[in-house]
Amino acid sequence: MPQPGVNTPHDGLSTKSKTQLLDEALNYVDEVAQLVGGEWLDAGVPPTVFSLEDREGWSWLSCDHRATTGQYDVNVRQLAGPSSEFDPDALSAKVRSYWEGLGYRVRQIGPAAQDSGGHRSIIVDLPHSASISFSANTEILGISASGECTKWD
Repeated sequence: MPQPGVNTPHDGLSTKSKTQLLDEALNYVDEVAQLVGGEWLDAGVPPTVFSLEDREGWSWLSCDHRATTGQYDVNVRQLAGPSSEFDPDALSAKVRSYWEGLGYRVRQIGPAAQDSGGHRSIIVDLPHSASISFSANTEILGISASGECTKWD
Protein backbone atom coordinates (compact mmCIF):
# COMPACT_ATOMS: atom_id res chain seq x y z
CA MET A 1 0.00 0.00 0.00
CA PRO A 2 1.53 3.35 -1.01
CA GLN A 3 2.40 5.87 1.67
CA PRO A 4 0.77 9.31 1.47
CA GLY A 5 2.87 11.63 -0.65
CA VAL A 6 4.92 8.81 -2.23
CA ASN A 7 4.51 8.44 -5.97
CA THR A 8 4.47 4.68 -6.57
CA PRO A 9 4.64 3.49 -10.18
CA HIS A 10 2.68 0.42 -11.28
CA ASP A 11 5.72 -1.83 -10.81
CA GLY A 12 6.06 -0.93 -7.10
CA LEU A 13 9.51 0.61 -7.51
CA SER A 14 10.53 3.86 -5.89
CA THR A 15 10.67 6.98 -8.05
CA LYS A 16 13.20 8.73 -5.80
CA SER A 17 16.65 9.72 -7.06
CA LYS A 18 19.75 7.73 -6.11
CA THR A 19 20.84 10.70 -3.98
CA GLN A 20 17.56 10.63 -2.05
CA LEU A 21 17.79 6.86 -1.62
CA LEU A 22 21.34 7.04 -0.26
CA ASP A 23 20.36 9.87 2.11
CA GLU A 24 17.47 7.80 3.48
CA ALA A 25 19.58 4.64 3.97
CA LEU A 26 22.33 6.62 5.72
CA ASN A 27 19.78 8.39 7.93
CA TYR A 28 18.16 5.10 8.97
CA VAL A 29 21.56 3.78 10.03
CA ASP A 30 22.51 7.02 11.77
CA GLU A 31 19.29 7.10 13.82
CA VAL A 32 20.03 3.68 15.30
CA ALA A 33 23.76 4.42 15.74
CA GLN A 34 22.90 7.59 17.70
CA LEU A 35 20.33 5.70 19.79
CA VAL A 36 22.73 2.90 20.75
CA GLY A 37 25.84 5.11 20.99
CA GLY A 38 29.47 4.16 20.61
CA GLU A 39 31.76 4.15 17.60
CA TRP A 40 30.37 2.49 14.47
CA LEU A 41 32.63 1.27 11.67
CA ASP A 42 31.86 0.66 8.01
CA ALA A 43 32.80 -2.56 6.23
CA GLY A 44 35.74 -1.01 4.35
CA VAL A 45 39.29 -2.30 4.41
CA PRO A 46 40.49 -0.81 6.63
CA PRO A 47 37.20 0.10 8.31
CA THR A 48 36.50 3.78 8.95
CA VAL A 49 34.21 5.48 11.43
CA PHE A 50 30.65 5.82 10.09
CA SER A 51 29.62 9.34 9.15
CA LEU A 52 26.61 10.78 7.33
CA GLU A 53 29.06 12.83 5.27
CA ASP A 54 30.70 9.66 3.90
CA ARG A 55 28.91 9.24 0.59
CA GLU A 56 31.39 6.91 -1.12
CA GLY A 57 31.78 3.17 -1.05
CA TRP A 58 28.25 2.08 -0.14
CA SER A 59 27.00 -0.92 -2.09
CA TRP A 60 24.52 -0.53 -4.94
CA LEU A 61 22.98 -3.97 -5.50
CA SER A 62 20.24 -5.41 -7.67
CA CYS A 63 16.86 -5.89 -5.99
CA ASP A 64 15.66 -9.47 -5.70
CA HIS A 65 18.11 -10.47 -8.45
CA ARG A 66 16.36 -8.27 -11.03
CA ALA A 67 19.12 -6.91 -13.26
CA THR A 68 17.28 -3.68 -14.12
CA THR A 69 16.73 -2.59 -10.52
CA GLY A 70 18.96 -1.46 -7.67
CA GLN A 71 19.10 -0.33 -4.06
CA TYR A 72 21.74 0.93 -1.63
CA ASP A 73 23.00 -1.38 1.08
CA VAL A 74 24.60 0.34 4.11
CA ASN A 75 26.16 -1.81 6.84
CA VAL A 76 28.06 -0.74 9.96
CA ARG A 77 29.29 -2.59 13.01
CA GLN A 78 30.60 -2.03 16.52
CA LEU A 79 32.93 -4.41 18.34
CA ALA A 80 32.98 -4.99 22.10
CA GLY A 81 36.14 -3.93 23.89
CA PRO A 82 38.69 -6.51 25.09
CA SER A 83 37.31 -6.51 28.64
CA SER A 84 33.62 -5.84 27.95
CA GLU A 85 30.59 -7.50 26.40
CA PHE A 86 27.38 -6.13 24.94
CA ASP A 87 23.99 -6.94 26.45
CA PRO A 88 22.09 -8.06 23.34
CA ASP A 89 18.75 -8.29 25.20
CA ALA A 90 18.88 -4.72 26.52
CA LEU A 91 20.15 -3.20 23.27
CA SER A 92 17.63 -5.06 21.11
CA ALA A 93 14.82 -4.00 23.47
CA LYS A 94 15.96 -0.37 23.25
CA VAL A 95 15.98 -0.39 19.43
CA ARG A 96 12.68 -2.32 19.26
CA SER A 97 11.01 0.19 21.58
CA TYR A 98 12.31 3.10 19.48
CA TRP A 99 11.05 1.59 16.22
CA GLU A 100 7.69 0.61 17.69
CA GLY A 101 7.37 4.16 19.02
CA LEU A 102 7.71 5.33 15.40
CA GLY A 103 4.84 3.01 14.43
CA TYR A 104 6.92 0.31 12.73
CA ARG A 105 6.13 -3.39 12.96
CA VAL A 106 9.26 -5.21 14.15
CA ARG A 107 10.19 -8.80 13.31
CA GLN A 108 12.71 -10.69 15.46
CA ILE A 109 15.07 -13.52 14.57
CA GLY A 110 16.78 -15.41 17.40
CA PRO A 111 18.29 -16.02 19.78
CA ALA A 112 18.68 -19.71 19.21
CA ALA A 113 18.71 -21.69 22.45
CA GLN A 114 22.17 -23.08 21.69
CA ASP A 115 23.69 -19.68 20.86
CA SER A 116 25.96 -18.79 23.78
CA GLY A 117 26.55 -15.30 22.32
CA GLY A 118 22.83 -14.52 22.39
CA HIS A 119 22.74 -13.46 18.73
CA ARG A 120 19.48 -11.91 17.59
CA SER A 121 18.30 -9.60 14.81
CA ILE A 122 15.33 -7.30 14.65
CA ILE A 123 14.07 -6.07 11.31
CA VAL A 124 11.64 -3.46 10.03
CA ASP A 125 10.31 -3.86 6.49
CA LEU A 126 9.80 -0.54 4.70
CA PRO A 127 8.14 0.42 1.37
CA HIS A 128 9.64 -0.59 -1.99
CA SER A 129 11.64 -3.56 -0.62
CA ALA A 130 13.59 -1.36 1.81
CA SER A 131 14.45 -2.52 5.33
CA ILE A 132 16.44 -1.61 8.41
CA SER A 133 17.87 -4.19 10.79
CA PHE A 134 19.76 -4.27 14.06
CA SER A 135 21.70 -7.34 15.12
CA ALA A 136 23.42 -7.96 18.42
CA ASN A 137 25.34 -10.54 20.36
CA THR A 138 27.79 -10.23 23.23
CA GLU A 139 30.74 -9.38 20.94
CA ILE A 140 29.43 -7.38 17.96
CA LEU A 141 26.55 -5.10 17.01
CA GLY A 142 25.40 -4.43 13.48
CA ILE A 143 23.08 -2.03 11.69
CA SER A 144 22.03 -2.61 8.11
CA ALA A 145 19.80 -0.55 5.85
CA SER A 146 18.66 -1.59 2.40
CA GLY A 147 17.28 1.41 0.56
CA GLU A 148 14.16 1.51 -1.58
CA CYS A 149 14.33 -0.44 -4.79
CA THR A 150 14.36 1.61 -8.00
CA LYS A 151 15.20 1.22 -11.69
CA TRP A 152 18.85 1.49 -12.72
CA ASP A 153 19.84 4.86 -14.10
